[in-house]
Amino acid sequence: MNSDWIRKAAALPARQLHLVGSGLLLVVGAALWFYALRAPLTALRAVRAEQAQLGQAAGDPQLLAAQLAALDADSRQLAQRLGAAPGQPSAQSPAQIPAQTAAQAQVRLVGSLGALAREQGVTVHGVAPAPDEMALSFVRLGFDVDASGPYAALLAWMDAIERAQPNLSIAGFDMRPGTAPGQVAVKVRIAAYQTQENAP
Repeated sequence: MNSDWIRKAAALPARQLHLVGSGLLLVVGAALWFYALRAPLTALRAVRAEQAQLGQAAGDPQLLAAQLAALDADSRQLAQRLGAAPGQPSAQSPAQIPAQTAAQAQVRLVGSLGALAREQGVTVHGVAPAPDEMALSFVRLGFDVDASGPYAALLAWMDAIERAQPNLSIAGFDMRPGTAPGQVAVKVRIAAYQTQENAP
């Protein structure tokens, strides 16, 4: 079959071979443009446009002052939500009330975690305090919670924990099959963040 093609191509006049070769080169060039060069050149244009925009923004002190003021207002609002403002105990987080002892705050927090578990149909088997850690300007109090329940209920419970208070988050978890059919056992590390001033 290949020898037939070669014989037919050799029988064609040189002018037609040149036209076919030129057409193939044009097709290869167009494919190279669309598949190999066009996307990187578009990305390069976007990077250059962003660089020019950043260069303009860096030179405007009024814009920088406005951004700094907005960041300052946001950080003050967040500090108030987390109970960092002196003399203002946070109503949302019992673990941050300075007047209480650390043990009372932890007991109340564990109680609220248990209540959230009951609402979602999750069984809590045990809670153990984890070592405190520093995270930026916050103290991270941790609790290791052993629980079990249906997979969807466990996910809903972890979501409810993170939505319950602004200073709570799931720092990590380990799931494994439970002892009962359809049950999943989980060990969850729950972190409660406090500012250093309010840390017990």
